[in-house]
Amino acid sequence: MSPQKRFEKKRQFTRKEKSKWPILLGALLVVLAAAFALYQHTTTPAQADKGYFGEPVTSPRSYLGRVVSMTPVEPVIAGDEIRIPFSEVEEMGIVYFEVANDEGFLVPLMAYITPSGRIFAGSSMCEPCLGRTFSLAGETLVCDNCRTTYTIESHEFISGSVACGSYPPVNMQATLQGDMLIIPLQEVLEWRIRTL
Repeated sequence: MSPQKRFEKKRQFTRKEKSKWPILLGALLVVLAAAFALYQHTTTPAQADKGYFGEPVTSPRSYLGRVVSMTPVEPVIAGDEIRIPFSEVEEMGIVYFEVANDEGFLVPLMAYITPSGRIFAGSSMCEPCLGRTFSLAGETLVCDNCRTTYTIESHEFISGSVACGSYPPVNMQATLQGDMLIIPLQEVLEWRIRTL
């Protein structure tokens, strides 16, 4: 066999060495994903809640063994703010009111005190089922229409309709000034049903 034929025959059975970059890149991605998952798992619920509901504004309370239904209140629109008396939220636990968005749709809104003493103010619509009212029951926020439940402190889905659980009430960044709970009017004007 000629040297040329031997070389060609050897080349047929010799594998070309593959680059190790794809393996290294894949390993790096796995390590980064694991680190992110570990960070998410080790973040305490209190740390997560702080950014969403802010600091406590009143004393802690318990809704265990009780169901607290919404009480309607009348909001006051003053300039670019929606105002409701904080004392009414404090007394009732959870209140309901409506304000029109920039398309004329009456946006259902709620405000309530969490067990840790934080205040939530935002949308009061379970968007897939179009339920407009909620109740506080034990440690859960419950849609009165479809009975989907969320955690009171962070609106994490617990049980019920998975579709509804994917669209929890929207926080509208309320602030407390004296006895007035103030929601930026722009938050409501821009609100839309996310499932449409």
